[in-house]
Amino acid sequence: MNVRLKYINSRPGKIAIAVVLILFGFFFTLNNVLSAAQYKAGDAPLNKIKSSPQFKNGKFVNPNPPAMSPSFGMFKKYIFGKEIRTPKEILPQQQIDLDMLESTDSSYLKVTNVGHSSLLIHMDGYRILTDPVYEAKISPVGPRRFNKDIPIDPTQLKDIDVVVISHNHYDHLNKYSIKTIHEEVTRFIVPLGVGAQLEKWGVPREKIAELDWWDSFEYDENLTITSTPSQHFSGRGITDRDKSLWTSYAIATLDHNIYFSGDSGYFDGFKAIGEKLGPFDIAFMECGAYNLEWADVHMFPEETVQASLDLKAHYVWPIHWGTFNLALHDWFDPMERVTRAAQKNGVRLLTPIFGQVVEYPGRMQTEHWWKPYVQSKQEEG
Repeated sequence: MNVRLKYINSRPGKIAIAVVLILFGFFFTLNNVLSAAQYKAGDAPLNKIKSSPQFKNGKFVNPNPPAMSPSFGMFKKYIFGKEIRTPKEILPQQQIDLDMLESTDSSYLKVTNVGHSSLLIHMDGYRILTDPVYEAKISPVGPRRFNKDIPIDPTQLKDIDVVVISHNHYDHLNKYSIKTIHEEVTRFIVPLGVGAQLEKWGVPREKIAELDWWDSFEYDENLTITSTPSQHFSGRGITDRDKSLWTSYAIATLDHNIYFSGDSGYFDGFKAIGEKLGPFDIAFMECGAYNLEWADVHMFPEETVQASLDLKAHYVWPIHWGTFNLALHDWFDPMERVTRAAQKNGVRLLTPIFGQVVEYPGRMQTEHWWKPYVQSKQEEG
């Protein structure tokens, strides 16, 4: 018997094999649980997916493939870095008063942010939600919200006209939230391929509209939602990378026009969107979770400002910050940097606390509320 076979047949060898098989089974099971649902052969939505200009060789792609190169140094920094990634204190927020979002005026725009990219928009009589995530922990492996309390009980949300989903990452597509609200939603607008996940969670297919870039969905004669390009990626597990599309949205009524960025790196698509569908009353722009090692798929704050100029936005509302620890920068760094860049470029920022209602063009909060909560490295010790 050779040495290798002798070892395998020994007790330590059998234990080692058992451990390897258990670990393999664990990761296989975990991947199956986490990975996004996909359409099966013969499902009608597959035809649109396969005919998309963005779908090549079985995956969705960006026009300019982004470079993402996580390194050992990045993981080392994640473990040992000195950044202040979570606030020391509970951050200020308000419980959302849904009555404040309503109006007797037929032409109005009121918005509040539940946190991260989850907006509640009341726009000329329409109730619209973006990337609803109303749970303290966004995936089985984390992370958790900085504030444990969420400024809305999702069971209070009624008669929602439209929910728009930008992509299927866990911090933008949340099982609990979708299952809680879907019976109150008339229509879900999602990128190509994401509908399969909603169907798995109980949303009827007839309530889902899957859009490719530049597709428009007319909710009725007064509300049009257009899927616009972004530079990002998708996936919820290990083996489903880029099996569904990612997008941003232009949302227009007869009286207002707004833009929701979802997640994106900076690219020339912002100029194209601005030329074709701008100007926008408010652009809700990603501003957080950036790093040089994935700079092509998440904007730095200075790029957030430049993108808003490209879009021809009258006001810019930074989102995707101050809720979860998703990067290697200080939790307050996005607002410190975007404020400086906005002032330098004459861009008007909206900076309400989470849950606070902004009324365009009336109550336009611009206070730097995070300033008293900024900590120094010395304070952290």
